[in-house]
Amino acid sequence: MISLRSKLEDIGYDFNTMEAGTMLLFRKAIGGIAKAAQSEWVRLAQDRLKTSREIYVNGLRQSESFEIRKVDGEPVYDVTLVGDMPNNLEFGMPAFDMKAVRPGWLGGAKAKTSKDGHKYIVIPFRHSTSSDARLGYSGKAAKMDLKKELNRTVKEYGLDRMIRTASGQVVAGATTRVPSKEYDVHKYLRGLTRIQTPTAGRTKDGKQKGTSQLMTWRIMSEKSDPGSWLHPGLVPQNLLIEVEAYANRELNRIIEMVLLEGAGT
Repeated sequence: MISLRSKLEDIGYDFNTMEAGTMLLFRKAIGGIAKAAQSEWVRLAQDRLKTSREIYVNGLRQSESFEIRKVDGEPVYDVTLVGDMPNNLEFGMPAFDMKAVRPGWLGGAKAKTSKDGHKYIVIPFRHSTSSDARLGYSGKAAKMDLKKELNRTVKEYGLDRMIRTASGQVVAGATTRVPSKEYDVHKYLRGLTRIQTPTAGRTKDGKQKGTSQLMTWRIMSEKSDPGSWLHPGLVPQNLLIEVEAYANRELNRIIEMVLLEGAGT
């Protein structure tokens, strides 16, 4: 929390006895600093984060991410990172077993029960050949350079081609697929499937346009290996520390500017 009152008192000014004109200048400036701090927070997240960028930034763009309230008649600006996952990214998270999280995948509404009574859930994974860092791999997949293997597999199995009918219509749904028991393909990419969706418009040669996604699916269950589905945890980003430092610098600059102006220098 950054307090104008405390900063003024630290340098010998009585907040309550300041002239109305000076207080008006401060009130206008504080609102601007709060907005600027929020923008700086977003900028830092966009600059530093990769695959988790959208999740984090979305936590700064909620209606409750910027709120104004009154305390003792003075406006207080709250800039807040909203949501469990954005805050886990900011403050970090210890390693945990994803199978045991409650509520989690196996404890959630989408979990199913098999004939022999154990719970399981099919978890989709989206893959992308794009060089955009937001669509890259993280964790083990990033370390083993799975993107390179993905690009090879997509070309080798023809998953980079739009599948159309003889009349040029996009075939909707699952089309090309890597066999799930294709052992010359990395185990993370076995069963890789191209899923197509027709869209509006036509290509230059008159064929229907469409979009596609590359997907695989894995099953998590109560019978999964105890050593599987272990999340390594999240390293804290600590962007808030930098945002607070930025806001403090701006507030110090504004205080100096307003007081100098008030002194007529």
